[in-house]
Parts: sequence; structure tokens; C-alpha cells
Amino acid sequence: MTGLHTYDRGQGVWRRVAGRLASARMLFAVVLAGMPLVGGAPAVQAQNIVDLYDFTRPGLDWYLFETEHFQVVFHHDGADNGSSRTARVVARIAEEIYAPITSLYQYEPDGKVTFVLKDFEDYSNGAAYFFDNKIEIWAPALDSPLRGDHNWLRNVITHEFTHIVQLQAAMKAGRRFPFLYFQYLDYEDVKRPDVLYGYPDVIVTYPVPTLNNPAWLAEGTAQYQRAFMHYDHWDTHRDMVLRTRVLAGEELTLAEMGGFYSHSSLLRELVYNQGFAFTHYLAATYGEDILRRLTSGLGKWNTWNIEKALKDATGLDAAGVYADWIETLRREYEERMGPVRDHMVEGRLIEAEGFSNFYPRFSPDGRRLAYVSNKGEHYNLSSLYILDRETGEEEAYRLEGLDLQSGTAAAHRHRHGGGAQFECSLGYTQKAKAGVGGSVSWHPGGDHLVYARTKTNAEGYLFSDLYRFDPETKETERLTRNLRAAAPAYSPDGSQIAFLGQSDGSANLYLLDVSSGQTRRITHYDDGTQVTEPVWRPDGAWIYLTLSRGGGRDIYRVAVDDSSATPEEVLVSDADERSPAFDASGTWLYYASDQSGIFNVYRMRLDDGGGISSTSPEPLTNVTGGAFMPDLAPDGAMAFARYDADGYHIAMLDHPVSIPAPAVYVPPVITGKGEPAPVLPDQWGMLDAFDDTDIRPFDGETVLRVRRTRGDSNAGQEAQPETEEAAVTEGVEKYRNVFTPIGFFPVLRIDNYVSRRGRSLGARIPQRSVGGHLLRTTKLGVYVNSREMLEEMSFFGGIMVGPGSTKAKGAGDLLAPSNLLKMERDAFLTIAYNRGFRFLPKRWAPQFSIELYNIRRNVENGLRIEEFPCTACYPDTTHVDIAYSLWEGNVYARSKVNKALLLEAGYRYSPYRVSTERFFSAEENGFVPGTASRYFIGRAFTAGARFQSKKLHRHSDVLPQRIRADVHYEAESGRLLQRFDVEDGVLVPSYERGRNHRLTLDARAGFRLPGLSASASHGLGIRLRGSTILGAEVDDFYNDYVGGLLRARGYPFYALGGNETLWLQVAYHFPIWSHVSKQALFAYFDKVYGRIYADAALAWSEGTPRAADMRRDIGMELRVGLGSFYLLPTAFFVSATYGLDTFTFEPDEDFLTVDGSRFIRYGHELLWHFGLLFDFDL
Repeated sequence: MTGLHTYDRGQGVWRRVAGRLASARMLFAVVLAGMPLVGGAPAVQAQNIVDLYDFTRPGLDWYLFETEHFQVVFHHDGADNGSSRTARVVARIAEEIYAPITSLYQYEPDGKVTFVLKDFEDYSNGAAYFFDNKIEIWAPALDSPLRGDHNWLRNVITHEFTHIVQLQAAMKAGRRFPFLYFQYLDYEDVKRPDVLYGYPDVIVTYPVPTLNNPAWLAEGTAQYQRAFMHYDHWDTHRDMVLRTRVLAGEELTLAEMGGFYSHSSLLRELVYNQGFAFTHYLAATYGEDILRRLTSGLGKWNTWNIEKALKDATGLDAAGVYADWIETLRREYEERMGPVRDHMVEGRLIEAEGFSNFYPRFSPDGRRLAYVSNKGEHYNLSSLYILDRETGEEEAYRLEGLDLQSGTAAAHRHRHGGGAQFECSLGYTQKAKAGVGGSVSWHPGGDHLVYARTKTNAEGYLFSDLYRFDPETKETERLTRNLRAAAPAYSPDGSQIAFLGQSDGSANLYLLDVSSGQTRRITHYDDGTQVTEPVWRPDGAWIYLTLSRGGGRDIYRVAVDDSSATPEEVLVSDADERSPAFDASGTWLYYASDQSGIFNVYRMRLDDGGGISSTSPEPLTNVTGGAFMPDLAPDGAMAFARYDADGYHIAMLDHPVSIPAPAVYVPPVITGKGEPAPVLPDQWGMLDAFDDTDIRPFDGETVLRVRRTRGDSNAGQEAQPETEEAAVTEGVEKYRNVFTPIGFFPVLRIDNYVSRRGRSLGARIPQRSVGGHLLRTTKLGVYVNSREMLEEMSFFGGIMVGPGSTKAKGAGDLLAPSNLLKMERDAFLTIAYNRGFRFLPKRWAPQFSIELYNIRRNVENGLRIEEFPCTACYPDTTHVDIAYSLWEGNVYARSKVNKALLLEAGYRYSPYRVSTERFFSAEENGFVPGTASRYFIGRAFTAGARFQSKKLHRHSDVLPQRIRADVHYEAESGRLLQRFDVEDGVLVPSYERGRNHRLTLDARAGFRLPGLSASASHGLGIRLRGSTILGAEVDDFYNDYVGGLLRARGYPFYALGGNETLWLQVAYHFPIWSHVSKQALFAYFDKVYGRIYADAALAWSEGTPRAADMRRDIGMELRVGLGSFYLLPTAFFVSATYGLDTFTFEPDEDFLTVDGSRFIRYGHELLWHFGLLFDFDL
């Protein structure tokens, strides 16, 4: 056979074409971009995003016990630290509320719901993973300036379980099939004949969830709970928030209530607030069963938005129902607020910017006023401000840990590895850096302040501690370690600091001796009682504080010198009294109270012993919103936090005087719940008369017995006979690995790389009908995932196959195993282990993952062979079908060093194979059997460091404000196919061995620029990427590329490639329509932004590049931020980029373009790119 040279050339084609397929792993990253709802480990594209990784906490000991309907998982260290009391209370509450909640929606979860209880973070929240039957609860009680006090566990357990029931009842296909995915990919015209197909220039990945429940309904029903249950109720804070917005005409529309979108923290809380009130209205107007009817209506396949569900349930137009409710509210508020407005005493504003201005504190000499403010921010990213009262100048100090848990924190947190969830006690939140409290306190000398901040310790626990700050030197000194200390208050002589410490859901008062660092516990609550807002009486003998057991706050005091004293009542009533403060002499007690129906500041005279001497409080303010957190200067001026329609501000009364009692205000009737059903089971009617103070934590001995009788793990072990010792473990056992059921995500992908449109190699692609082309490009598949309840182990995988990618004849042939294996496929599997090691109980303990990828592509007529049927014959060309199969396996160890830095090391094995189909040889006059050869076998050791620091704002999705840098090194050894040799009549592959070392840096930065309105942002983005081979030039198989969708878009992906690459992009982001706020069917149009950018790129393999070798482009991108199905972020973009430079590329001599040219020209053309993904961050 005379085709040896042809075969050699063919193998050259194979390895170069398939070498280009190495970018397929990048394709996985883009197609899965932003997928927040599947998998236990961060999805492929997320593996270089630091904040999607949590710390490991191998030092925690986890335990489990079960009830009839629930599993309760908690941690305990045997020394009475942990969440064991919380666990016992949760078990009682959950069983008590199970029947009332499930009966309303006529739905019960299909298995036991698992509670995971956390007390290793000073953070309050709850999260319902409604696809997984899992609820996470943080033990610290919520302290929000936008909500009143409620029993934390009674409220949050009922709230989160309502989510599980209501949201599952609204699903169209059950929780095992949460999403259907549609994907579409189209590709560049690659022009190069040595490239099989280009990189995508159109990427669509769009999920269709089986759930489309608006946020206001989810949160409204979870706060409503049942008509006869009042674990959550319409309190004074909630009415304040809604009342001020409605009276100002700034309420959210029904569309804006559907999700959290680009809302600020304040507006996110308003979604909760209005949702709660609107749910009350619906239940009171149409009966409580309206909530079930709405839920079940949303579960129908022909209902894709709340407007249709409301119309079906009420018979009325949804917009009309909503408008009637708002107008009724406005009318009622106007009428009821008339008498209040007749005698306003609001003070003058000191700080009007921002919406979270809190804790005004005068310096001891009264000259300066310190307060905490988030001005200039969209979320609760707060700074300390100190105002000089004499000069009017103020200075800002950014102190970490002052960020507040005000209703909702920074942004909703999509956790890769967490599944879909509602994080609900605070809203869709990102974990705030704040501690339990954000107050500050001046030292009596006035030279420094003390404040509390949270910081992750070496074990990965987020604890609050006390710090001293000097405004003059700007130096900070840490005072405590791992004390979970918050809300500090200096004693009058500066020798002690009173602070709050919390554990297992209870908060107590402590004293810190400043000189020795010793602490002393003053109160001893372990029943869920919350001690808050400590303040010293000026004589130093008493500390005044507020106590809450879930029904509002009251003011108490405790003697400093008596560690066993029980707090004494000072001001206890049906009203909510909070924020005690004193004048300089200690004669008057100032505080905030809602006794008139609106929070105002009052004062009461104290007797010599510190008790109340006056019989009635003297009001000092009369506001329409609320007045809180008073503080007195030596000259008698009073600063306080005033709530208005746009949030909390700092106000001042220079000479506060007693005023007539404010008019009594009563909220509109329609903000309350409707009447409960006339006949209820007796036990349901008693739910509000709860008393959980009898429950105590598991003692250390019980935990030790569990360890002795059960061992470190009972997973997979046979049941042991119960001993007398085991009988007293109270049903507790060592936690075993509990996994969520496998979730299935069907996928339909149109993968258009075999289109003849615009393809330089289109001549070899067969002509097909529209139906034939659709069949050839269609891939069907499924993603699957499951994870362990503590997020310490997980797997996420998927496979898609192309049924039309083989030449099967008939269904039997199609489904034959041999044919299934020959179908084109895209498959991947990631397995993550994040538990760390017990012998290394540090937050940075390594997290391991195993990642497998496989791609198969079938190429029709992919190999051309020249044959000579006879000696005198002209050469004949035979085309042979070939297939490429790329495998890649990775093992990684990653360590999250701190919140900004992730280190990783790994090993990669990548065998690539090419195979030919059986074909008829005219020269041999017979069939030549198919062959298969590995054309590349690679092994690489990798190491990398990834850094990210970012600052969130409302438009972070379109204009990220951050600094991010990835440094990656790999040492790869490989065997690359060069030719075939004939040995004994057999073709034998000959490989070239090579080794290369590549170093890559990818850095990006984004900055918001000043100007524009508070609701819009504009700014700059800069990205620099460089990659180099350390050493001599290597085969172009190992080239790096800097063109196409992900980089310089003015040139195709494979136009700019080389051993060495450098790419720089500068972009300007600007708003076109920053607040669209329109709902259309299942899509919410949030914002429209523009991006103008310019690229400069270099790619070379030898020598030193010249300035003339630089390839430049300019382009513009339209970005549309959307929300889909009330649940998912959606990013649509379209860009047009023009290549400013022209250049030619000459492929290897064995390759010619379709028109026979030896050169390929690039540049001076407009290239378009489109995408519909989860975010814009490619």
C-alpha cells in the first residue's frame, strides 16, 4: 500500500485537530457558568472563585437523633459547648408545628426533614433547602432593627418548615426533578483547515425549573404560618417599614416583590415586609385556604407566574387585587397618622445619607459624635464616622465587623454545593461580617473607642471579639479571643467593659477587666433568653440592659458587684422598651418605647437607688417612623437613630424637653391576620402558650456515653445490643453520613458545530435536511447530584449523547450497546471531600476533589487518503469517518487559607485517542478494519493560588467591584503522536516525548466611579492575562490562545495562539436603563447596561514580539440583567467587536483552505457574540 506518507500526514491532521479540542474543558466551564443549583462542590467554572469555598471544620463533633418526622443534627464538644439545647428545642417545636403546617397545604414531605444546627458562627439565619428536605439553623437569635423581637427558635423553625411544605407543594414535578435545562451552542467560522471546529460564539444555557414561586409569597406564607399561630406577627417595626414607604408612595410593585433582584438591603427587607402584609390581606379577605389554592395553582404546568395563579384563585385580575390593597393601606395610613402629624418633634438630621445609621455615641466631653453608617453603600457595609460638633467636620473609619445584620445583609447567597434554598431569617443574604451587635463605646478619657467585630479563627469558627480603636493613630488592638463578645460598653472609670456573649441560643452579660484581661459572667441564662444593649449607670454600680424572651424587650438592671444576682425589673410593660441611656448625672433614664404604637424616645426620673421615681414616662419625640438608640451629651443634647421611608438616619435634639403624649396609633386592620378556623384541634390552640425554658442542653456525660457505646461512627455497622449505659444516651447517636436523594436535571442541548454555515471545512460536511440537521445536532442527557447533609461530601455529574451522531438504522441498532458507545458524548463527574482531617483541626485543612471529563466527537469524512487503484491509474481519494475521544482525570487538594486566598495542588492525566471506521480501499480492493490510536498521553502536576477581594453593590452582576488574581503553574510530560512506522506489515505509532512548564497569570480589577444616582453605577474593568512556557519552544499542540468569546473577541479563538500569550482589556461599564422592573410571563427585566471595551493581544512562540505584532480590537456589549421564574439570575449579553489589525496565518504545508489558498486572513471584520447564562462573569 503506497499510502504510508498519507497516513503519516493523516496522523498530523489528527493530532492537530484534536489538539484544538483540548479547549473542550473550557467549554464545560462556560456552559456550566453560574450554575448555582446543582452539585456539592463548586461546578467546573466556579473552581477558581475563592468565596464559593467554605472553610473546613474537622474539629466539630456531630451527633444526630430522630423524631417521627425529623432528623436533628447538632454539634457538641463534650464540655457543654455546641448546639445541643437548640437541638432539643427544635425537635419539640418541629413535631408540634408539623400537622398545622402540612394540613393547610394538604401536603407532607416525602421523607424525614433534616435540621442541621450550627453554633460555630456569630450569625443569625435559617435556610430551607426545599429540594433536599434539609433546613439549616444558626443558633444565635436574630437582632434586627427592621423587625421586632420574637421567640427565635419558635419563629425560625416554623418559618423554614413552612418553606419546605409550601414550596414543595408548588412544584410541578416533585423535588427529585427540580430543573429542565435547555442549551444551545453555535461556533465561530474558524477558517483554519487544521481545526475541526471553532470556539462557541453563541452560548445559551437556560434552566426551566419545576418551581416558580415568587419571593413575596414564599416569605409571606413563611411569616404568616397559620392564623392561630403568632410566633411571628405584625409588630411595630414591620408596620413602621411599610407605613413610611406607603405614605411616601415608594412601595414595591407586584413585579418587584417577585424576587430580590438588584434590591438594596432595605428593599430586600421590603420584599419580606410587603409579602407578609399582602399575605395577611389575602388570607383575611379570601380565607386562609387562599394560600393553598395559590400554591397548588403555581404547581400546574400551564401556570408560570403569580398573576395567573392569583386570577385563578380569586377570579379577579391580580393587578387590581394588588392595587386595591395598596390604596386601602394608603387611605388607612393617612387617616390614622393625621393626629400624629399634628405635633411632630423629629429633631434635626445629622446624617441623612445611607439607610443603616445606628448607635450614636457622644464622646465624654460631648465635642464629638460617633456613629455607624453605611452611607454610599447599597448593602450594610458600614463604617465608623466621627463628627466634630464644633467644626462640622466628620471623618470615616472603615472597621471590619461593623457591618450589621439589618433585616437582610449584603446579597443573596447562591451556594455551589448548597442546592436551591431560601435563606430566610434575614432574607436572601450573604453571610455578614458583623458580630451579634455593631455598637461602639467611648473610653471615659475620650482617646479611643471599643467595638466588636467578627473574624474567622484558626478552626474556622466565625466569632465576635472586642477591639480597641484609636481615631488619632488609626491603630486597632484586639482585647479578647474567641469570647463571642459583642455590644461593648465601657465602665465610667474605664477599668471594665460590659459585653454580651452567647452560646447555644442564649445571650448573657459578661465583664472584662481591661488591665488583666479576665472575664466574669454576670447573668446565667441557658433557656434562650436574650440579654441585649448593656449600659452603665454613671455611678458605676449598676448595668442596665434589656431582656427578651421572644415577646418584645423590657429594661432590667443588675448589680455589678454581685455575679449571682438576678436582673431586677426596671421598666416592664406590654410595650417594647429598649435602648436604655442616661444623662450625665444619672438622674434620668432615657429609652425607646412603642407604647403609643410608634417607637419614640422617652425618659423617666430615677431615685437615688436607681429605681423609677416618676409615675409616667415623659415623651421627647413624636415621629411618623420611629426613634431609637438615644444617647446624651454632657450639655443635654440628645442624638438618636430616626427611621424614615428611606431608612435609619441620625437625628439630634439640642434641647430635648417633655412634650404632650403622642397620639395613640393603631395599625390598619388589613395588616393583621384573619380569624382562625372556628374548630381547631385542642393542641393547636395551645401552641402560642409555649414554654421551652424547661429544656436544657445534653450534658457532657451523655455525649461521652454516645462516644463509648457508638464509637466514632456507626455508618455501615450492625445494630448493637442496647446496654444500660447506652439506654441513657437519650436517642442520640454519633452522626453518620446522611446524603440527599439523587437529583436529576434533564438536559436538551443543540450543539451546532456540524453546521455547514460559514464553516471553512463545510465541504466535507454532508448536506442535510432541516430535520436531519436538527437530529444531528441534538444531544440528550442528564445532570445528577447528591451531597451529604453537612456539605462535607458530594458528587455532581452529567452525560449528554447525540442520538443522531452515528449511522444507526432503526431503533434496535440505535440502542445497541456498541452504537451507544460510539455516540458523541459530553460527560463529567466531580466528587468532593471537604471534611478535612481530625488530626489537623484547622480551617485550611485540605479539601479534595476528583474530576473526570470525557468528550467524544465523530467526524464524517474526517480523514482523506490518496490511493492508486492501479499502477497507471490517477490517484483516487477515499474519505474515512473518524472519532476523537478525549479523557481527562484530575485529583486536586485545595486549601482555603482565609476568606480571600485559596491554594491548590493537583495531578492531571489526559489520554486522547483517535479512531477510524472500517472503510473500503480501492487500492487494496478490500475492507480495511478500523483502527484506534492514542495520539496524546499527558501527565501534569499543577499548583495554583487564587485571590479575590470584592465589594458588593446592587449592580455587582454587571459591574463587579473587585480585585481577583489567579496564578497557575503546571509541569506536564507528554507523548505526542508524530507518525506511523511500518513494522512487519503493521502500522506502529511513533511518539515524541516532551516536557514543558507553563506559568499563567490572570488578573482582573473592577472599580465603581463616582457620580450618577444612588440607584445606578458606572465604572471601569481591567483584565490582564499572560501565559508563558518556561524554557525552549514546544510543539504548537501546547499553545495557549487569547482570542474568541473569553478574551479578545475581535479575532476568532484560534487566530491568536502561541507558546507565549499576553492579553489586556480595558472596559467602561455604564447604565442604559438601571431600573427596568418589568415582569413578562416568567421573566423579570431588571436592568440594562452597556460595556465599551478595547483589547490588545500578543501570541508568539519564538523570539521577542514587536509592537507591530500586537492585535487590537474595540467593541461594545449590551448586558441585560433578568430574573427567571422568580428563582434564578439570568444574564443576556450581545457584543460586537471589530478587529483593528489585519494579519495572515499560514498553516502547515499539508493543509489548504477550501479555495486552495495557503494563507488565512484575520482582522477588519465585525464579530458577534451572544450569551444567555447565569451571570456575565466569563
